[in-house]
Amino acid sequence: MTSHHPTAHIIPPPPPPEFSGENQKPPDIQSVRTLVTIINHHMQKILQNTQSQKALTLKCTSKLKIKAQEFFEFAEHSAVSNLYWGIVNADSASQSKCPNQRSIQLDDSEKMLQVPASLDENGITMGIPNSYLLCSSYFYLSVVEFLRGDTWQLALHFLQAVSVSPGLVCNEFAPGIYRSLLPLLLVDISGSGDDVMMVDGDDVIMMRWMARRYKPWLMYYRIMSGVDDFRDMENRGTTSTTNVFRRSKSLEPQNSYEHTSGFLRINTNHNNLMQPRNSQKSITNGVEDEQIASYSKKTKTKVRSNIKCLKDILTESEPESNASSVEDDVFPDQSQHTIIQKTATKKIRRKSLRIQKSSSCRTELVHLQQQQNDKEEEEYRYTFEITKIHEILNSKSGPKYPLLKDVILDQLLIAISSSKEAKVIRTSMSILSTIVTSNRSLLEDVKRKGLQLYDLATALKRNKVHEAVTLIYLINPSPLEIKTLELLPCLVEVVCSYYKMDLNLVSIMPTPPAASLMIIEVLVTAFDCETNNLHLSEISSRRVISRLVKIPRKDNLEEFISLAAVLVECMRFDGNCRRYIYEFSHVGNFVSLLWSNEKRATNIALEFFNELSKMPRSSSIGLLEEIRKQGSVNNMCALFLLTQNSEPEYRLLAANLLLQLEVLEDTFAKCMYREEAANALLESLTCDESSSTQALSAFILSNLGGTYSWTGEPYTTAWLVKKTVLPSANHMNLIKNYDFLDQSMQDGGIDLWCSKIGQRMLQIGEPVFRALEKGLNCKSKRVSRDCLIAISWLGCEIVKSSDEVRNSACEIVLHSIEQFVHPGFELEERLLACLCIYNYTSGRGMKRIISLSEGVRESLRRLSNVTWMAEELLKVADYYQPNKWRISCVHSQILEAGSKCNGAVTALIYYKGLLCSGYTDGSIKVWDIKGQRATLIQEIKEHKKTVTCFALYEHGNCLLSGSSDKTIKMWQMTQKNFECIEVITTKESIRSLDSWGESICATTQSNKLKVVDGSRKAKDVFKNKRVKCLNVMHGKVYAGCTDSSIQELMIINNRHQEMKPPSKSWMQNKPINSVSVYKDWLYSASITVDGSKIKDWRRGNKPQISIMPERGASVLAMEVVEDFIYLNCSTSSSGIQIWLRGTQQRVGRLSGGSKITSMLTANDMILCGTEKGVIKGWIPL
Repeated sequence: MTSHHPTAHIIPPPPPPEFSGENQKPPDIQSVRTLVTIINHHMQKILQNTQSQKALTLKCTSKLKIKAQEFFEFAEHSAVSNLYWGIVNADSASQSKCPNQRSIQLDDSEKMLQVPASLDENGITMGIPNSYLLCSSYFYLSVVEFLRGDTWQLALHFLQAVSVSPGLVCNEFAPGIYRSLLPLLLVDISGSGDDVMMVDGDDVIMMRWMARRYKPWLMYYRIMSGVDDFRDMENRGTTSTTNVFRRSKSLEPQNSYEHTSGFLRINTNHNNLMQPRNSQKSITNGVEDEQIASYSKKTKTKVRSNIKCLKDILTESEPESNASSVEDDVFPDQSQHTIIQKTATKKIRRKSLRIQKSSSCRTELVHLQQQQNDKEEEEYRYTFEITKIHEILNSKSGPKYPLLKDVILDQLLIAISSSKEAKVIRTSMSILSTIVTSNRSLLEDVKRKGLQLYDLATALKRNKVHEAVTLIYLINPSPLEIKTLELLPCLVEVVCSYYKMDLNLVSIMPTPPAASLMIIEVLVTAFDCETNNLHLSEISSRRVISRLVKIPRKDNLEEFISLAAVLVECMRFDGNCRRYIYEFSHVGNFVSLLWSNEKRATNIALEFFNELSKMPRSSSIGLLEEIRKQGSVNNMCALFLLTQNSEPEYRLLAANLLLQLEVLEDTFAKCMYREEAANALLESLTCDESSSTQALSAFILSNLGGTYSWTGEPYTTAWLVKKTVLPSANHMNLIKNYDFLDQSMQDGGIDLWCSKIGQRMLQIGEPVFRALEKGLNCKSKRVSRDCLIAISWLGCEIVKSSDEVRNSACEIVLHSIEQFVHPGFELEERLLACLCIYNYTSGRGMKRIISLSEGVRESLRRLSNVTWMAEELLKVADYYQPNKWRISCVHSQILEAGSKCNGAVTALIYYKGLLCSGYTDGSIKVWDIKGQRATLIQEIKEHKKTVTCFALYEHGNCLLSGSSDKTIKMWQMTQKNFECIEVITTKESIRSLDSWGESICATTQSNKLKVVDGSRKAKDVFKNKRVKCLNVMHGKVYAGCTDSSIQELMIINNRHQEMKPPSKSWMQNKPINSVSVYKDWLYSASITVDGSKIKDWRRGNKPQISIMPERGASVLAMEVVEDFIYLNCSTSSSGIQIWLRGTQQRVGRLSGGSKITSMLTANDMILCGTEKGVIKGWIPL
C-alpha cells in the first residue's frame, strides 16, 4: 500500500542519552492531571477562535492534494481521502448545533481518521510522507475527543501525534504548546533524579521526550485509578473505580486503540511505537448503565479509603522503580507481544490481498476491511493488556491490590452477564479466561461472585461468543450440568469454525475449539450407552472429524488425550469413522502419547491405535508403517515397557501393537519383543478363565493374521471361509455379519501378512497351541470360537511347515477341533473346523483321519455338499477304512419361536445369517438364531397381503419377497436393518420365486412362469404349460407342471426342453408340487417322489428312485439333504416324514403341532412354519 524511501522522509532522531537515565522516577498522578489540563486548555483556545480553526484546517489539508501520477494504489488514495474528509467532518461537527447530528459527524470523522492512522510511519503515500498523515490523523482524533468531552483520550491522541512528528505539532498545528508545557517539564526534570541540561532550540527533542515519558503513564493511571468520567478532569481531585469496559473503546465496532498506544507497547525505540486508534462511546446503556452505576456506588466507598495515588503504591512496593522497570513488569516476555502483533498483521495482509485482487473494489470496501482488521487485532492486544495489569497487581503485596483485582473481576462479570454487545462479552470472557488460566485459584472467587453457567451458555448460543466455551471448561462443571446446558450443537459449530480462529498463539489457556473438544469428551464418555451414542451421532461425520483432528496444539498433551478419547468412541459407535480418521489424522501426534509418563495418555493411545488398526489389512499395514517412521526402536521399546508394566487389559493392547510392528522388521533379531508380546497374550488366554482379559486375548489372536472391514467388523472368518469355496448364495447367506462382496475381501495383502506373522508365531512353538487348545475348551463360546479362528489362520501357514511341527500341533488341537464339525454349531464354525482338520492332517498326517470318530465322519459327509475339503477328507477316510459309515436318524428339536398374532408362517429363508419368516398378514419378521434361542430383531409390514415366498437375488446381494398383493419387493440390509429398495409390480399374485444373475423367475396364481430381466421387463415362458413350482440352479430353470411334466429352461439363450413328459395314465397325471436339485440329482414330488441324475432325466430314462409316501396322498413340500429327504404330505399336513436318501427308507416323523405351511433346510437343520405362526427346528444327532 505504501512505498518506502528512506531518503524521502525525515525520521525524528532518537532521544539523547540524558533523557533516558536508569534512575528516572515515574511522574505522579498529579503531574499527569496537569498535563491533561494544559493540553485541554490549549485545544480549547484553538477551537474557540474561528479564524485559528480555519487556519488549522487549511494547514492540515494543504498537502492532501493528490498529485498527478500515472499509477497509484487504490488503498493509498483511500487513506488520503479518508484523512481529508475526516478533517472536514470534524470541522462541521464543531459548528453543528444539533446534538444528534454532531454525534453522527464525530463518529463518521473518527471512522475515516482511523484509516490513515493505520499506515506505516516509515513510508510515503501518494507522494506524502506517512509521518505527516499519521500526525494529522492523530491530531484530529484529539480534536474529535475534545468535542466529545473526553479530556484524557484527547491527551493520549495528542501525545501520539507528538511522538510521530513533534516539530509539526509544535510549529504548525499547536504553536505555543511547548511554552505552555515548559514549566511542567522543568519541574518534572528537576524531580526526576536526572542531571539533564536544557538546550536552547531543542523544543522538538523535549516534546518527544515528554510524549515518551507521559503517554504510557497517562494510560496506566487512567486504568488503575478507576476514573468514572474523564470529562472536566481538571475540576476533580478524587478517583473512583468503574467498569473497565466503559473506558475501553476496543470493544465497539469503531475499535479504539487508545490503550494499545499508551500501555501495551512501551519501547525505547519510538520509531516502532504501535499506533493508536480513536475511541468511541461507552458500550453500556439502559439497564446495563443502571446496574454498573449501582455496582460502582457500592464499591467506591470500600475502594477509596484504601487507594492511595499510584505513585505511593508503586513506591511502597518498589522504591527503586522507574519507567524502564515498569516497562519490564508489564512485558517480561516480549515474545508474547510479538506473536500477537505478527498474528494480527498476517490477518490484515491476507485480507488486504483479497481486496486488492478485486478490480471492482471501492473505497467503502477498503474502509470496512480496515475496520475489521482493526477489530481483530485489537481483541488480542486488549486481552493481553488487561491480563498483564492483573498479573502486576497479583505480584504486589499489600491490602490495596486484592481490592483492585476484585474490581477487575467484578466488572468483567457484570459485562458478561448484562451486556447486550457480543463484542463486549467476547473480550470480557477472553480476559477472564486468561486470568483464570494463569491462576486457577481464582475460579472459586469467580464462582462466589456469581458467574452463572447459564449466562455463559446463553452467550455461546445466542451471541455466538465462542470464548464462552473456554470459561465453561475452566469452571469444570459436572457432566450432568454440561448435559443440561445442551451445548453440543454449539460445540460442534465452534469445532467446525476453527479455521476462523488463530490457534497458533502461544498460550496455556485452551482455545475455544480445544475447550469444546474436551467438553465433547465428557459428553461422549460420561453417561450411559444410549446417551453417549446420542451425542456421538452428532459428531461422527466426515466434516466434524476432519476438523476435530486439527484442533490440538502441538505438544499439548491434554488436548491430544481428549482427541484420542473422542475418536475412539466415534470408531466404536460408527465404524465408518475409521476411514475419516485414517484420512485426516497425523499418526505422529498420537505416537508421542505412547512415550508419555502419564498413565492416561498411554492408555488412550493404546486404545486409539488398536481401534484404528481394525481396518482392511493393507491399510492397517500402512498405519503400522507410519508408526514405524516415527521411530521404530523407540516405539517398540515403549510398547515393550507397557507390555510389562501396564494393567492387564492395556498390557494386551500393547502386546498386540508390538507383535504387529515386529512383523515389519525384516530380521528375526528382535525376538525379545516378539516373545514378550506373545507370552502376554498366551498367559492371559490360559490363566484368566472366563474373564474379560481372556476374551480380549482370544479376540486379538483370532484376528492377528486376518483382516477387518472398514466398519471395524473382523473379517478373518469370512476370509477363511472363502477358502472353503461355498458353492451357492444360499450357503453364503447362512453366515452372519459378513458381506462376501466387501472390498476388504479382495485385499491382496492378507495372505502375505498371514504368512509373515504365522511364521513368527510358529517359532514360539508348542506353547501357542497349548494355550489355544485350552481356549477351545473354554466355557465361553466367544473365547472358544476365537481360538478356533486363530488355529484356522495358523493352519494356513502350518501346512507349509515341517511334518514335525505340523504333527506336534495336530496332536495337541485335533481332538478339541472335532466337536465343531457337528450339526448345531454355526456353519462358519463347522467350515473352520473342516479347514483345520484338512490343514493339520495334510501330508503324512492324513493317517490321523482314521482316528476320527464315526460321528465326525458323519458330520463331514453332511458337509460334503458345502465344501470340497469335507469331500476330500471323506475320500481319504474311505481309502484307509472303507465302508465304515453310519447314519444317525434321531432328530432333536432345538428351536421353537413365534406367535399367533400374524397368522400362518407361509415362507422361510436365511439372509445374511438371519432367519426371515413371511406371514399371511403381509408382515416379515427377522430372527437371530443362536443355538436354541431365537431373538426377534425386526418386524416389517410392507406387503398388503400374504407373503407367499422368498428368494435370494445374488446380483444385488438382496432378498426378494413375493406376495398375493401382486408385487415382488427387493430388500437390502443397511446397518443391520432391512430396507425395501425396489418394488416390482405384476398382474397376478406370486406363488414362488427364484433368481439367477439379474433375472427373476416367478410362478403366478394362474400357473404361469414369468422371467423378469434386469430392465424389469417380464416375459412368459412355457406358454403351453401350467407351471406349479420351480427351482433355479446353474443358470437353468427346472419347472414342475400341473400335467406332471418337468421342463428345463436355459436362461441365457432362452432354450428349453422337456425333461419328463406328462404321465400317459390319467390316474398318475398329478401336478408336481415341488422340484429340488441336490448335487447332480433332480427330485420331483407329486403323489410319488422320483429322483435321478439330471443327465438321466434328459435321456428319458426311468427314475432311479421312487418313493410312495402314503397311498392316495400328495406331497405338498419336499426338502433334500445329504442323508435325508423330508416330506410334508396332504394326509398328514401337521407332520414331516423323514426318509433316507440312499436307501429310500422311512426312518421317522417330526410333528409341527399344527398344519405345516412352509419348510426349509439349512446347515443340517430342518425348519418348518405352521398355520399358528410357530417356527420349529430340529437337527440330526
